[in-house]
Amino acid sequence: MILEFESQVPNIPDYTNLISLCVDTFSNNVDRKFQESTVSIIIVSEDIIKNLNSQYRGKDKVTDVLSFNLTDNYTSSDIMLGEIFICYAKVLSQAQELGHSIEYEIATLCIHGLCHLIGYDHQNDEDYNIMKLKEKKLLKLILKYYSFS
Repeated sequence: MILEFESQVPNIPDYTNLISLCVDTFSNNVDRKFQESTVSIIIVSEDIIKNLNSQYRGKDKVTDVLSFNLTDNYTSSDIMLGEIFICYAKVLSQAQELGHSIEYEIATLCIHGLCHLIGYDHQNDEDYNIMKLKEKKLLKLILKYYSFS
């Protein structure tokens, strides 16, 4: 997968290497048809993610991650697969709440968003369990190459 990454939140650490590792790990462990696609990942503020959530999902609240699939055509190898927006304020609060590092929370949300882009869902318990298992496997692989603080 080709990564387009940006942070719209000022004065935060540079997470480019972590996000790149997540995308590379994901790309190497999913259907080959996604490997040449492009994904955009943006770290945003609470205001931006709340506006996106309200506009596109009808939910007027802050959320941790939003994924927007930008294609219905998975047959072309050169496609813009989608965009993932990660709310940095939610990353901080959830990392503290769950007792793990900020980097681990970013990786978790990145993988979660990527899974949504290729069709994973959690609308029912069965789908939730399938998606969670995929996420856990991918995070375990990332742990081989990244030391979360």
